[in-house]
Amino acid sequence: MKRVLTIAGVSLAFLAVGYVAGPRPSVPLDSGKIPAVTTDLNQIDAEIARYEAGFKLKPDNHARIVWADSIRKQKTPYSIVYVHGYTASWGEGYPVNINLAEQFGSNLYLARNAGHGLDSPDAMIDLTPASYFESAERALAIGKAIGEKVIVVGTSMGGMLTLYLASKHPEIAGIVLYSPCIAVADAKAKLITLPWGQQILDNVYPDKHVRNEKTTPERAKYWYEQYHTNGLITLQTVLDHYATPETFTKVKQPAFLAYYYKDEEHQDPTVSIKAMLNMYDQLGTPANQKRKEAFPEAGAHVIASEYTTKEWPAVQAATAKFLQEVVKVPTATSTATVAFNPKK
Repeated sequence: MKRVLTIAGVSLAFLAVGYVAGPRPSVPLDSGKIPAVTTDLNQIDAEIARYEAGFKLKPDNHARIVWADSIRKQKTPYSIVYVHGYTASWGEGYPVNINLAEQFGSNLYLARNAGHGLDSPDAMIDLTPASYFESAERALAIGKAIGEKVIVVGTSMGGMLTLYLASKHPEIAGIVLYSPCIAVADAKAKLITLPWGQQILDNVYPDKHVRNEKTTPERAKYWYEQYHTNGLITLQTVLDHYATPETFTKVKQPAFLAYYYKDEEHQDPTVSIKAMLNMYDQLGTPANQKRKEAFPEAGAHVIASEYTTKEWPAVQAATAKFLQEVVKVPTATSTATVAFNPKK
């Protein structure tokens, strides 16, 4: 019996070594690059348009500035940068992103993250953490060009990118986190960046494509119906390396966390509520400079879009209250020359 146990123990040890030594996905991390953008407000729209023209995009998925005054394009005291989530685009935050900018008389940059908004069945095949972070840095640089101070608003994975930016840029005036993706609700997602993770992923998605069978025609305009599984590896790699206490404690700015939670049976089905609440507690932001609020009637992961929930007006009102009371952003005094139609 002792011999059998010894042989079994040795076999398990070999299996363990084989697992740990097994192949795992390898993708580039943060490159540290901060893209240069023009500060000439007469040229910045054209520069953004040229950059976006380098990609085959779905209609109305391109990045763009929504000017507080479309006649006299000038810096506003605060600009707002909206960073969308995984597989999405700016419509994921509509109309809250537009309405907040109008309420505060702020120039708004509707960013498009790397690998997103593409008109391709293989979207995200080339997405890496480095390109993800570079697109977020580019969005912030544009926000600085169009505003004296910058507020960054992020949904889901855009919330994680917002935390990344805030940890590196203390000059950001405030952050808003809508259902930030600190961890995926399904804990099995962590397996794909562990040894044999690629093999597990290929077993689940043999043709290397994820398909969203539950989408609607309206949502399909601003979210992917299909994308390459490389996107999942990139997402989990970012979470593995940057959704950490080390990142969160570096965030000192005023912060607002908003999420869907009613009870254990009715809560965000996409990302982990526990992880985001732990993140909130770990922020380096002073207690009187941060707020969190659950929206029990949101009924969806995406809480700031008319395409996903009827609760978006409550989310907008709570966000505006935070910006007024904590960040001290003044409301607009006049909207006579404001043109808030982001669609082209």
